[in-house]
Amino acid sequence: MEYQGMINLIDNDKSTESKLENTADEMHPLGAYCLTDHDSSMQMHIHPYVTIIINDEEYQIPANAGIDTETCVGAMHMVHTHDATGRLHVENYTKEDVPLEVFFDVWGVHFDETGIMNYRDGTIEMTVNGTLSEDYQNLILADKQNIVIKYTSNQGE
Repeated sequence: MEYQGMINLIDNDKSTESKLENTADEMHPLGAYCLTDHDSSMQMHIHPYVTIIINDEEYQIPANAGIDTETCVGAMHMVHTHDATGRLHVENYTKEDVPLEVFFDVWGVHFDETGIMNYRDGTIEMTVNGTLSEDYQNLILADKQNIVIKYTSNQGE
């Protein structure tokens, strides 16, 4: 694994450290695609729901994740949120198989079978419509899916 950049060992500012721990490992190609207009030419518009539970407490997915980002200035990523309900908007001019990874990459948060965000010392479980799934970041998003990601620490935090 290659590392580019400099590690600050003196400054007590944790913002850089948090970004290094929490950002997506690598942007999925669909995550870099921007929607420049929102009109009737959209061939795909679905709404899966994602709930994240960390040590038995629901973690709120932010509103406007994937809207007006450094990658999509003044535009939206094909997977984004408008509110903090966990409802994802998956939109595109063509129909695509969009994996869950795209949302986490756009949000800038790590998620796969090793853990979510910087929570990696415990167990992670994902259900889709109540059925256990091991697809994790590779799950293809579909309309009205109910995705629940549950992380439990092994250290009793």
